[in-house]
Amino acid sequence: MGDLLVYVRAVHFAATIMAAGAVIFEFAVAGPAFALAGVATHGVAERLRIRWAWIVWASLAVAVLSGAIWLLLLAADIYGAPIVKVWGNGGVWTVATDTRFGQVWAARLAAAVLLAGSMRMWRVTAERGLWRVLSVILAVGFLIGPAWTGHAGATPGGAGQFPLAADAVHLLAAGAWLGSLPPLAMLLAAARRQKEPSWAAVTAVAVQRFSLLGLASIGALLASGIVNSWYEVGSLDHLVTTPYGQLVLVKLGLFAAIIAIAAVNRLYLTPRLAVAGAVHRLQNNSVVETVLGFAAILVVGFLGAMAPASHTHQHPSYAYVPPDAAFVHIHSLAGMADVAIIPGHVGKARAVIRLWDENYESLAANELTFTLIAPVPGSKPVVRVASQDQGGAWQVDGIDLPLPGNWIAGVDAEFGARRRLALEAPIVIEPKQ
Repeated sequence: MGDLLVYVRAVHFAATIMAAGAVIFEFAVAGPAFALAGVATHGVAERLRIRWAWIVWASLAVAVLSGAIWLLLLAADIYGAPIVKVWGNGGVWTVATDTRFGQVWAARLAAAVLLAGSMRMWRVTAERGLWRVLSVILAVGFLIGPAWTGHAGATPGGAGQFPLAADAVHLLAAGAWLGSLPPLAMLLAAARRQKEPSWAAVTAVAVQRFSLLGLASIGALLASGIVNSWYEVGSLDHLVTTPYGQLVLVKLGLFAAIIAIAAVNRLYLTPRLAVAGAVHRLQNNSVVETVLGFAAILVVGFLGAMAPASHTHQHPSYAYVPPDAAFVHIHSLAGMADVAIIPGHVGKARAVIRLWDENYESLAANELTFTLIAPVPGSKPVVRVASQDQGGAWQVDGIDLPLPGNWIAGVDAEFGARRRLALEAPIVIEPKQ
């Protein structure tokens, strides 16, 4: 199921980028080029707009379908049960309404529906400009939404805001640049077939505007990529010695190849648009950039299914974790928690929780609340306030574990009025021994 999720994620991101990129391209590149060249109402321009609208609608359909499959796979993984069973017992609804992923998914579904409707309004109303602006706003919201489901989005407080912003910028820049490449190739192909001088002007303006959009996007991708790498890779050593870091290197290699092609387009082909064959080569280069870009998206699909290299730790062994305990290490950018349930099988048990910073130095909390959710759809969480022992560990005694399966353990630590650490992860409870 994990391998399937990799490809579902990749398809979802590709469709999202295609949908948003087509909207941004029409608004920021093609629309102004058509208007300046005086062909805004030309039959060819209208046919291109219709094709781009169909790209948006088809991409939104794929994005919504792949997002739904992603939600189903996530629910099945949380409850440790087949999708059919989780669906029948209401587990999918619980994940959709009670988790950050589900809430973001619902918001993006609404944005997708509204975006599809706003694209239709372009065709049936005279107020096209207003609907174009609304479409761009919805497309951007739909595009950057997944940032709130990643590691940064799951980190509460100020610790997660900077990397969260970097994730959003990274998605926006990728969508604006990579998502605009297929529409650009379509525009160049159509312009090459036109004999009117005005279409040479369309090509010149469109290429110039796309070049500026590309430069801004590359700068944003580099800046946000550095931030993401700092938080998710952690060190140069992790970059070359961990599977996560090695995939990041593959992504960087693809990105470097795309930049090299973009540099040829910008520095060599764009100033020579009037030379025979230059537009055709520019069109072909756009197709190659698109292929490389979507290869990078596939890499992103694999990266999303892995723990970041910065979270690869040599966990110390603790005396309070006996062999029969259920144990989980939960991490975020704001801090980490080790949760042990002793014994880790059906019956009465106690929980022991320790809090750490990224250097495995103990975090001193003022109060800690421990939550357990049974692997039954619709189960009410068991919430207990933990007490701290002299060694700094937090404990909860007398926990009733009536059935085995993938329970959800949650830790909510208060450090003061302005700082809080909230973490949760599945923990496996075994049958009665």
